[in-house]
Amino acid sequence: MLNSLVVLLIAAVLTAGAAFWVLRAYRRAGGGAGNAVPALAACFVVGVIGLGVYLVIGRPEMPDAPYAARLEALKQRDPTSYTHEEALAILDEAAHEHPNDPLPFLYSGQVLLDQDRPAEAARAYDAALRRDPELAEAMLGLGRAMVRMDGGQVSPEALALFQRAGERLNDPTPWVYQAMAAMQAGQDREAGRFWGEALQRMSPDDPRRQMAGQFASGQRPQR
Repeated sequence: MLNSLVVLLIAAVLTAGAAFWVLRAYRRAGGGAGNAVPALAACFVVGVIGLGVYLVIGRPEMPDAPYAARLEALKQRDPTSYTHEEALAILDEAAHEHPNDPLPFLYSGQVLLDQDRPAEAARAYDAALRRDPELAEAMLGLGRAMVRMDGGQVSPEALALFQRAGERLNDPTPWVYQAMAAMQAGQDREAGRFWGEALQRMSPDDPRRQMAGQFASGQRPQR
């Protein structure tokens, strides 16, 4: 209904503008006010006809019908083939259909962070945590987004998120960020301990293992 009113308002403004322009041009050409009536009437009729055609063909009461059709087509595809924007569109619909579910917001945050859009990712992770304050993956994601926004610095707020996530996840990443925070604070011994915690949680093929091992033993990785 709101979209229909917007369309009607825009059409009315455009018609009035066209009528004013026709009248001004007619008078500048030396025409009398009485003789301008047919021209104004023609402008009004054209506006009404154009609006009527739009109301019949455009169907402003269904503004999202083409978008909904595209979403339905997306759902028939393999999700691994989605672009970032297509994945966000699907997740946005899921968030509207299940407003209390934190997962669409969590996954949106992951997609946005992959796109290097940390501020938007932080908002998505925050929305997930408002729905589930104990969702450790969202704590980790929000902390990572905050570090990205701060140019690599681990703020006290981000550190608190990594500490909470580390208590809930068997994932090395929260410990890597805690180690980074300790190194930035000049706490080398604490940093080594955190690197050791991260190393214990890393899989054998984790590309961070060598770096973590060197830091845990007090060495600096060779460049």
